[in-house]
Amino acid sequence: MGNINYRRVLTFVGMISLVLYFSFYWINLLADPDQRTGSDFMGVYVFGRITQEGKIQYLYEIAEHQKVEEQVVGHPVTPIFYTHLPFMAPIAAAIVDEDYLVSFKRWALVLLLLNALSVYVLANLLELKRFTRENMLILLLGAFFFDPTASGFMNGQDTALLLLGAAIWVWGLFSKKYFLAGLGLSLSTVRPQAALLLAIPFFFKHRNVFWGFVLGSSLLAGISVWLLKIDGTLKFIDSLRYIEGTIWIEPHSLDMPTISGILRRNFTVTDPTLAKTFVWICYLAGLLGFCIWWRKSPEITERHIGLITLAAIVLLPYAHYHELTLLLIPIFCVIRLLERQNMIQQYYLAILPLTVSWLSALGFLGSGMLKFPVIYTVMLVLAYLLITSGKVLQNFPRLSTQP
Repeated sequence: MGNINYRRVLTFVGMISLVLYFSFYWINLLADPDQRTGSDFMGVYVFGRITQEGKIQYLYEIAEHQKVEEQVVGHPVTPIFYTHLPFMAPIAAAIVDEDYLVSFKRWALVLLLLNALSVYVLANLLELKRFTRENMLILLLGAFFFDPTASGFMNGQDTALLLLGAAIWVWGLFSKKYFLAGLGLSLSTVRPQAALLLAIPFFFKHRNVFWGFVLGSSLLAGISVWLLKIDGTLKFIDSLRYIEGTIWIEPHSLDMPTISGILRRNFTVTDPTLAKTFVWICYLAGLLGFCIWWRKSPEITERHIGLITLAAIVLLPYAHYHELTLLLIPIFCVIRLLERQNMIQQYYLAILPLTVSWLSALGFLGSGMLKFPVIYTVMLVLAYLLITSGKVLQNFPRLSTQP
């Protein structure tokens, strides 16, 4: 009997356990009427049904939301107000029908396809020929079943579009297809504050990225205004103000990885206005800092992209756990950096997404108090590797490819 490859066994067990966990969670969610109707897919479904009824100008009327939600659950409800961007409405209308459960499954298939496309784009940031077939499979599966991405998928969130836009942005930038990079980033306007933070610094370096973003986001904004007309657009703006104003009131604001979430979890906020002002000052100061850094840098590298993405996760005034899917961007930046330097064995590069997913899942054990400490630790390690270009890993002989 040959020697057992414990490293391979552990990797296999880790991957299978994640797949089984997500599968069981997903099956349980679909089987539970309260969970599936309480998911964020309800917002996509509401948008689709209102659009199908020819009432798209009323997309942000709370009464219309309540009507559709009550049709689904079969009893009176206190409506949840959803603020997906208007251009999502035709996409939702093409997917949903009167059967909520079937619509949910159909939307899940779309999200899986978008996620697979994002992973494919990210993989093309790397020199694939350097990976064995087994290690490439580990890397791709680890990225596909990345914990925050899976969380968004099972909740019916549209963060798959956020990741796809960011993936095209990074791939276009490192392929020197700058205008395409900006067009790709415009897809990330499903989270406008994130897209703006990632795009505006490029006005000072590789300006074609910025103009590509301006064109792409302007087209999406034009489509949105055309769909909503003037009155509907004004209601959309009012809805954004309403949502922004609930950050310090709703319980779900405690579950944000952002500065606003940190404040809510650790302090008693007696003056929401002061707290929101502080959060926005941090966001604008961070944006200004990256603009200055971009202007002074001779080139934009993996370090720049990884760090601005990490900063965006923390600085956004409003974001949730599934927005942590953006962590795949600095993860692939680190892998690309270390791969090019031939500093670390390819196996350890391949398991990085899987390792982060496992650490994230472990953070949910018990009361879940370790969830964010684990995430912040991962982010700090990624930032350290980007800042030091990973040279510190040369001190770990078992990881290093160097003699």
